Amino acid sequence: MTRPRWLAALLLALLVPLGSAPPGVADDKRPPGAAKGRDLSMQEENPLLTSPFEPIEKLRYDLWRELPKADKNEAWNPYRNGAAVFLDPTMLDYDHQVMPLLKETTTFSHTGRQAWAASVVRVDPLREYLKRAAVQRLDDAKWGELVVVSALNIQKSKQRHSEDVIQKVLDKYGIGDEAELLGSSERQNCSRCARLYRPDTPLVFGHPYDISVREWVDREVEIAWARNKVAHLGPEAERRAEKGVKEKYEERVKRRNATAKDKLVTDLGEVRRGLEARYGHEPSPAFSVAPKQCPDQGTGTQSLGLQQTLVLTAAAKAANPCDNAEDTPRAATGLGSMLAAPGLSTGGIDFSSMELRYLSDPGDGSGLAYSFSADFKPLKGDARTATGRAALSQSSDAFFVWLSLAPQNFWVNLNPDEPERIVDGRLGRTDAGKVMLEADLEMKKTVGKLIHPHSAPGRKFWAGVRGDCMSFRNWILPATASVHQDGDKLYILDAPLDVKMETQYLKDNGASSAASCPEQDKATEDHNEALFRDLILPRLKKAINTAPEYADLRRVYLARVAAEWYRELSRTKDTTYGDLIDSGDIDNWRRTGDWQPTDTFDRYVDSYTKGEFKVTDRTTKGSTTYVRSYVYGGVDLTRIPLKTVTDDRFTSDFAGLPQSVDRSLNAPSAAAGDETVWLGSPTPRQARAGVGAPAEREAQEGQEAQEPVSSGTRALWLLPALLLVPIALLRLRRRRLDAARRANHLRRNAVGRPPR
Repeated sequence: MTRPRWLAALLLALLVPLGSAPPGVADDKRPPGAAKGRDLSMQEENPLLTSPFEPIEKLRYDLWRELPKADKNEAWNPYRNGAAVFLDPTMLDYDHQVMPLLKETTTFSHTGRQAWAASVVRVDPLREYLKRAAVQRLDDAKWGELVVVSALNIQKSKQRHSEDVIQKVLDKYGIGDEAELLGSSERQNCSRCARLYRPDTPLVFGHPYDISVREWVDREVEIAWARNKVAHLGPEAERRAEKGVKEKYEERVKRRNATAKDKLVTDLGEVRRGLEARYGHEPSPAFSVAPKQCPDQGTGTQSLGLQQTLVLTAAAKAANPCDNAEDTPRAATGLGSMLAAPGLSTGGIDFSSMELRYLSDPGDGSGLAYSFSADFKPLKGDARTATGRAALSQSSDAFFVWLSLAPQNFWVNLNPDEPERIVDGRLGRTDAGKVMLEADLEMKKTVGKLIHPHSAPGRKFWAGVRGDCMSFRNWILPATASVHQDGDKLYILDAPLDVKMETQYLKDNGASSAASCPEQDKATEDHNEALFRDLILPRLKKAINTAPEYADLRRVYLARVAAEWYRELSRTKDTTYGDLIDSGDIDNWRRTGDWQPTDTFDRYVDSYTKGEFKVTDRTTKGSTTYVRSYVYGGVDLTRIPLKTVTDDRFTSDFAGLPQSVDRSLNAPSAAAGDETVWLGSPTPRQARAGVGAPAEREAQEGQEAQEPVSSGTRALWLLPALLLVPIALLRLRRRRLDAARRANHLRRNAVGRPPR
């Protein structure tokens, strides 16, 4: 072969890709060979602990948590490569791509089937891996999160690499490769999967794998030289020469791949130990008894030690605290499957909106079943699992505080003239008391914003104010809560908060109020109060019921509604926590840290004396300075008015709610077209029994391999039957003896007779 002919053959070989391009590739411009990218093993001892791999390792962890015990190691199989693609939200349609992608039920796999997940991650930890232009675009659009799709390959299938699984998901939602910001893979993307990415998409990988682009070129050059060297011996000699070169490179790749596998075994082992040590234990669920004192099965008031509900990794997996069978698999719970994540976002759930909406005491003695509602807000809500765990802990703690303390003490009072009457002494040592005090202070700040002279309602308000004095006191109070009770189940359908001016508050409580501005006539004061009631109060009430800054208050108030119902339930039946009611015991729910009620009071006095604003407006009359003492108030949750929704109305207006709640006990539940997600947990004993499991899951459990029953359990099952045999024999013998005694005196003497 002449030199020009050899060069032509080499160029032809370089231009022809190996095999056909995978589906979803519009323009293949990457050179043959494994994808060029950033080898993080060169800078990190364990690259899988870096931010580009967090979604992949979360997927492995979630899979480990879901698989039956016999298959759990499959989640950490080093032969199952994990990959992820990070997507630019500015190039996605929020309603038709982001929302449905994140809302789709994550597909977990058992051995040999695909596993993928879509989630949300923060931009900040990934900045160093992204292109500068992409980071600038995200900053300009004020997007702090990215959408990420991660997947594990289908083992024993050469056609279903993890990148293929991801590409199928992206194709389903019409997401093109122009939205790709970053690709990550535990192993370097193989030569076939490399062409799934745009040439300019940054890629990172954990360990080198497959044949590199440079090696592919070297191999083709060596093949050409080897064939040329034996060309005079004929085609068969050329084929043998080519085969020898290929085998040489195949052996090199085999050693490299084996090295990658060995290193992944070490890396994944470290990841697994870290995640399991932190999240894989048996956490105690919220609203539950302590495992140190376990009740008998069944109903009955329990005088039990109560668990200290700290920041709960909470309800992550409800396990029976009174069962010593360590080999029993843990049952997943709807809330737990979200909150047990290793600090990552779980998709589009806004954990800051979590509110307790369902509570049940089924009488199994191990705790309460419960479910929270949360908003589904991809990229717009607070998707941090730490926020969800804090919300759960806050609700659980508040519920037990509302049971333990007497309702007449559920008030706080920020009044500059009453520094000695801020909050009940015991309530002030709890998080619920702090939330109420902070909400009282926040109310003053909200009013300050509403009556600011440069705001629309403020201008109208000050234009109508008469006289030189205006000082109003407002109280946050419970409005009527709509609930539905179904036996031992409570559904909280609506629980708004109300705001009343002190004149109305005192009137409702049978007291009279002193004039806030004694120097002014009553007509002027009544006019100003009516003006405030019409212009400011409705806006203030809306803020308290919807604004994020009052979310904690709404959360502890819903726990107060649930506790009020539970108090009434405990009057008519034995309940798990009946003995806790009005016990005054708050030791398990004391606040930790240095905060004292006087800290909030001092901030209030500072705000009250200095004012929330001081504005100088120039008018035709000159300069007018607004410096007015205008508002202070309190929060009173001593009385909770409940309105029971009838069965007929509940069935018609909330037809799908019981089903959504039941499903939420085992997995996140959302009705079609609904942007509310339900996250729940059964009691530990219910979790073991599979209460609330979806029908399809029960069917699957019946068809798939079941956990073997221990010999001890079988013996317990057979014990009643085994006892029947000796009982029957004893009864038969007794009958024969009785018959013998009745036969004749000789026979009676032979068999014996009872003494007289």
